[in-house]
Amino acid sequence: MTDMENAETLFQEYKMKEAYPLFEKMASEGNSRAMYFMALFHQYYMGCAPWSPKKAIGWALKGARLGDGLCGLFCLLHFNELSHEEYHEITDRREEWISLAEKDGSLYAMEALGCYEMVNAQSEEEVDRAFHLLEEAALKNYWKAWNDLGQFHDSHVKDNPPLVQKKADNRKAIDCYRKALEAGYPDAMNRLAYFYYTGVGVPQDKKEAVSLFRKAFAKGHLRAGTALGLLYLYDGNDRDKKEGFRMTRKAADAGDPVAMGNVGNCYYYGNGTKKDRRLAKEYYQKASDLGMDSSTTQLGAIYHEEGNDKKAFALFQKAADRNFPEAMGWLAACYQYGYGTEKSTEAALEWLEKAAAFGSEDAKTALRYLQEELKEAEKK
Repeated sequence: MTDMENAETLFQEYKMKEAYPLFEKMASEGNSRAMYFMALFHQYYMGCAPWSPKKAIGWALKGARLGDGLCGLFCLLHFNELSHEEYHEITDRREEWISLAEKDGSLYAMEALGCYEMVNAQSEEEVDRAFHLLEEAALKNYWKAWNDLGQFHDSHVKDNPPLVQKKADNRKAIDCYRKALEAGYPDAMNRLAYFYYTGVGVPQDKKEAVSLFRKAFAKGHLRAGTALGLLYLYDGNDRDKKEGFRMTRKAADAGDPVAMGNVGNCYYYGNGTKKDRRLAKEYYQKASDLGMDSSTTQLGAIYHEEGNDKKAFALFQKAADRNFPEAMGWLAACYQYGYGTEKSTEAALEWLEKAAAFGSEDAKTALRYLQEELKEAEKK
């Protein structure tokens, strides 16, 4: 058995502590297939490598440039991590990556193809084909394929494509997550915990939910720690709130941008810890730097409170340009009242209309009031 065959066998058996150093050594020596597995380690929660989408896409991009089809598919699936130039570099070779993965024929290739086809499906037939590919990989005991199937059946997953959402079946999702859980995959623990906490598809059992969140967090799943922190911060007593803050900060300091924003909230509002505006701004900034639009907007609101409207305006603009409705509402207010920019009723209306189109009830109300004010002004 070659080193690669040995490493892949260990990976499939979810023996990550044994598999990771083998892949790391081969990847550092230029093995492009090992680079694909390094990307998986850094992108997902496996307890060996730190969660780092940047490192993940770095390995995948390097492997793709060496001609690895799975690395190419990984880049296509995580295109939001690519620069503009890298995006075109990868997408220009889309058919090549698909062809190489199809020729590969391994369970890893089937899983990657299944995910890619699922998120890009344009018909129910294509969705069914994607499910078939994932099921083939899952039935060959690939725990990630079971977890993928769970996510695509899971009604809680809001970013599933509309054609996939139509096939949501929470009972199937739970069964698939349980299959992935048998291997010890922490993401399956985290997702099952939501079902037990909400009582959707299973009898509600908050103790089991907390237990699963804890197990997943202990295995390196940062979002499980973030979720558990929120449960304690908002559903517990003062002692629980302190524990919730501790868990949330631990997840934040390990790199979860959602947790960073939540820590910012804790410091800003004094939830689970003492109020500290400086630290609130520090954590909001960290989350903002990693693309958390809610934190970018909250940071802008703080700068507005402090009278630094030019900085606030720039932050609102940044989040609004990424289609975050709350930031659009703030940006409209900046234009309406001249916070950090010249007054412009036209621009205020434009941004309120955009925010309203994205479903913001506050924006709809503000838009109605502004339109009524303009009508009154015209009468005078």
